[in-house]
Amino acid sequence: MKLSIIIISYNTKDVLADCLNSIYSAEWTSSFEVIVVDNNSQDGSVEMLYDKYPQVKVIANTDNKLFAIANNQGAKIAKGEYLLLLNSDTLVWSDNLQKMINYFDSVPQDVICIGPKLLNKDRSLQSCGMPHGGYREKICMCLKLHKIFPPRLIEFLFHIKGIPQDTEKTREVGWVSGACMMMRAALYNAVGGLNENIEFYGEEPEFGYRTSKLGYKTLYFPESEIIHLGGSSTKRERERERERERETRRKRGSAVTASFRKKRLVTQRLSDCQKLLFSLPTLGVCFLRIKNLGTMLLATKNVSLNI
Repeated sequence: MKLSIIIISYNTKDVLADCLNSIYSAEWTSSFEVIVVDNNSQDGSVEMLYDKYPQVKVIANTDNKLFAIANNQGAKIAKGEYLLLLNSDTLVWSDNLQKMINYFDSVPQDVICIGPKLLNKDRSLQSCGMPHGGYREKICMCLKLHKIFPPRLIEFLFHIKGIPQDTEKTREVGWVSGACMMMRAALYNAVGGLNENIEFYGEEPEFGYRTSKLGYKTLYFPESEIIHLGGSSTKRERERERERERETRRKRGSAVTASFRKKRLVTQRLSDCQKLLFSLPTLGVCFLRIKNLGTMLLATKNVSLNI
């Protein structure tokens, strides 16, 4: 087996089906398998997989294991020479994944991970990797300042170099987006996989930093392009909320619906606050990312390779 594709699913039934269809419709010359780790979806995702995609290996968790743990679960049963961590809200086409395999076959053994050019739905650029660097670079990446301010301004203010601006050049980077990252399976398992102590905002930077300390490289490969839709789990939750409101209106009448709407309004306000919290460099998200930075540094203090 050449490639094991690991997809994490959480209430993304429709986009998961689109993702799987795009995978099986793509152009391949290498053998591959698909592993879906479902984090206790309530939208019929698991049933859909068993019914429509019997060739897919399914791990059905009874709770939400989050990104790192779920991917490591998939890696444990993978048979491929390479692992591809792929978000359920991605779309592939043509031979883009095969290009990644072919390129991986051509690079030295010290390359542990490569990532493609990630595109938005309208084919505009979404992600092209982040750089290596010292502590100032790590802080900037964990706080995601490069997504808020122009790269040149960050370089000037923090006296750092390497914020990526040439999106068409294959180059070494510090880390690539977890929406689509291909790795050597043996090395992934040897270094311990993704850090399960990190909950949000930092699994990929920590993995790149930890593996670089062991002498391994991560490469950005723009000749391969993948579409990443983004935010599908959150969108699905909102759809389910509206569906519950309609069902409540039908069964209990307008009086109960008014009460439900009031509760929904409060929930929506909280959701808006949460969205603001995780989209801007507020104190809460800064604290979470600084916490993950501490976890990263502790994990790499006595880093070792398990072979």
